[in-house]
Amino acid sequence: MPLKITHKPEEDVPTPGRTGKVNEDLVALKAEMLKLGQGMVLEIETGSEKAIRGTKALITRASKQLGTRWRHWHMGTKVFAKPTGQVRGRRGRRRKGM
Repeated sequence: MPLKITHKPEEDVPTPGRTGKVNEDLVALKAEMLKLGQGMVLEIETGSEKAIRGTKALITRASKQLGTRWRHWHMGTKVFAKPTGQVRGRRGRRRKGM
């Protein structure tokens, strides 16, 4: 079934319930990543094995937003992460002018 899209005046539609949701875990993780000292590793207690995958995804998302590359692994319900350096460009790209 195709979507039915119409234009309505702003006064005729309900107002949004709330603004966009901020992922507080992501904000806290990015803050900790920025504070991490040289030669140190983040240790994150997930509390359950089901939360490991989500925590690793959060680390990846935070590292992309910070412009750094992080390595992460887990042991039991703990996830560990450490920086590995700056994100490099994709290989195989052509340079402009070639």
